[in-house]
Amino acid sequence: MSTDAQDVVQVNGGAEISVTGARRPRIGLVLSGGGAKGLAHIGILEAIDSAGLKIDYIAGTSMGSIVGSLYAIGYPADSIEAMARKLDWTALFANQPPLSDISYEEKEEFNRYLIEVPFEYGKPKFTSGMITGEQLWLELAKLYYPAKDIKDFSKFNIPFKCIATDVATGEIVTLDSGELVSCIRASIAIPSVFTAVKIGDRKLVDGGVVRNFPTITARDMGAEFIIGSNVSHGLRPADELVTPIDILYQLGFYKDAEDFRVARPLANVYIQHQLKQYTAASFNSAEAIIEEGKRKGREFYPIFKRLADSLNAIKEEPYVAGPRLPYPHDIELTSIRVSGLKHSDESFFMGRLGLDEGGCYRSEDLREAVMNVYGTRFYKQITYDLVPEDLGKYRMDITVEETPLTYVKGSLHYNTFTDIAANINFMRRNFIVPNSRSFLTIGISESPRLKAEYFKYLGNKRNVGFGLNLHYEDNPLNIYQNHDRQQVYRNKYFAVGANVQYMPNRNMSLGGGFRTENVRLKPKISQFIQLKGDVWQYNSYFTFGLNTLNRKMYPSSGWDIQLETGYIYGHHPDFAAYDDGRAVPIDTLNLYFSNYQRLLGKINYNLPIGYKGALQLSLNGGVNFDYNQSLVNAYLLGGLNAFTRNNVPFVGIYEGEVISPSVVATQISFQYEVYKNLFTTPRAGLALYDFTYGASGTRYHYLSGYGLSVGYSSRVGPLDVSLMYSDQSRDLRVYVNLGFNF
Repeated sequence: MSTDAQDVVQVNGGAEISVTGARRPRIGLVLSGGGAKGLAHIGILEAIDSAGLKIDYIAGTSMGSIVGSLYAIGYPADSIEAMARKLDWTALFANQPPLSDISYEEKEEFNRYLIEVPFEYGKPKFTSGMITGEQLWLELAKLYYPAKDIKDFSKFNIPFKCIATDVATGEIVTLDSGELVSCIRASIAIPSVFTAVKIGDRKLVDGGVVRNFPTITARDMGAEFIIGSNVSHGLRPADELVTPIDILYQLGFYKDAEDFRVARPLANVYIQHQLKQYTAASFNSAEAIIEEGKRKGREFYPIFKRLADSLNAIKEEPYVAGPRLPYPHDIELTSIRVSGLKHSDESFFMGRLGLDEGGCYRSEDLREAVMNVYGTRFYKQITYDLVPEDLGKYRMDITVEETPLTYVKGSLHYNTFTDIAANINFMRRNFIVPNSRSFLTIGISESPRLKAEYFKYLGNKRNVGFGLNLHYEDNPLNIYQNHDRQQVYRNKYFAVGANVQYMPNRNMSLGGGFRTENVRLKPKISQFIQLKGDVWQYNSYFTFGLNTLNRKMYPSSGWDIQLETGYIYGHHPDFAAYDDGRAVPIDTLNLYFSNYQRLLGKINYNLPIGYKGALQLSLNGGVNFDYNQSLVNAYLLGGLNAFTRNNVPFVGIYEGEVISPSVVATQISFQYEVYKNLFTTPRAGLALYDFTYGASGTRYHYLSGYGLSVGYSSRVGPLDVSLMYSDQSRDLRVYVNLGFNF
């Protein structure tokens, strides 16, 4: 084609695109916001890459700013697709981080309450949004790491701008310089969902409120020919505005609707994705949305190809596709500065961070270091800027927002064994001394419980902890004979002690401690011999813990190992026996309180099978050596969850149907997510108990059990209903658990 010729490209609806003259027109690409639906933009980028079409400017809003910025700094479209498929978008846009990112000492109490109200200076404190987005921020920092030196977005491989909204004035804010992660985070900050982002003296939220389809921005950048990809469907019709939330959401986008009337005609190639079956929150459908975008990309490929051929025929600057992404070299940290600390001191922060001035690090190292601090739950958000100071050398400026020192939390729970309960938790950080965490949890029910803990971080890296703890529970203890309930006791347990633990990483703990324990039995009247009284005893123990589970409820990957070995000694028993109200000499019950050793633990492993399934293997048990205390300190076999001291879960029977000083139970199950957050889990288990070893050989009893559970992952916790059967009891049993146990 001659330099002064004209080429015409036919597009949808009969519109014509012309490329005329000796100078190549500048091509702008506009990607709209739309939450999860914005992943469809990737298919358009792939079609553009396949056609060999060079893009000169990119403007994006919200999710369009994420996809557009990745393309602008140099990622090819197929790499963006690979990353999008690999990322757990639901976790990135969730209010809570994955369990694997939480420090070991915090995992047990993490994310187990329905209501969490922060207090600061005695008053409730609420934020501008529910989601701080720490996980998303760190993931974006990792992805944008190759472009860390470029603070002027016009210097990207493709000049880029994104749109945000000034929450104070409602004005459009065009972001084209500074820290890319912060700018993108501002562009996606959906009001009242994500917290606002402060850049300079402004607080910014989602640009989709004012300009969701930024063709005007692309034109102002210099684009003479604009390709616009829109995943939004504008304002909703009146018959779809049903709830007050629907109406409030609609009101928030009136300004964008006015802007769109001007923006839409500026798109020379307008691509409207048909994604009404999805919502902005449909990240669980990410794969399907990406495929829809690729289908739309194939539809527009002939247009992109003809346009590319026409432009490439202009000899001004022939376009040759090739690698565009800068090399992500390691960096040397010259210094580390931390701002925003009020309640925690810098030595604690730097100790947990574990980065050294003068050290060389990769992007993965920086993320891991930040998570080591964030996982302590002392901080709501941690962000950082890498400021170039010399070739390969950077200053790391860290900005933190601390969590409130005080929280009041609450939840409800129901279980077949413990009945209904209300759990209330009071948590305070830096109580009495800094770098500490204290909490008190009260379970209000017919089976009351109480737990308190004080934990103080120690050591240069703050990975050693000293703890004081108190525990009390009052549970039913049913005595069975041949799987028929014969007697009912109240089993009260009280313990107070101290422990030390070492956490080499976020998922592992080694520790030891001492506690004073009291076990009290109180029987109800029956025709059988009853044991009444209590015993004080001492327990010195060592522990090992490993928790790499990906989530609290219905985990699909990772290990959960809890092992404890201890020595029980110094007994002070005070028991009496009764038969139909008459005292019976305690010696006739062959009950002796001699010192003994014990080993107990649980090992659970979750192996992902496909996208929705997980094979779950478990081994639980406890063994008391040289033990002869009847039911006082024995193990309670049964139930699907460990709700009480010395409880060894086993499918098929209820808690305590078997009471034994030696128990080992194994189980295999397959968890499958049949629908979003709805799970079905068949189980099978085998247990050995009362096993002994000696000259006469090995003796034991065994149980086999089966079950089928249907569960739902909800805001109140796991909701499970199970049918169970044991070959020995030969009864079909129903087991219900609603919410998190104490």
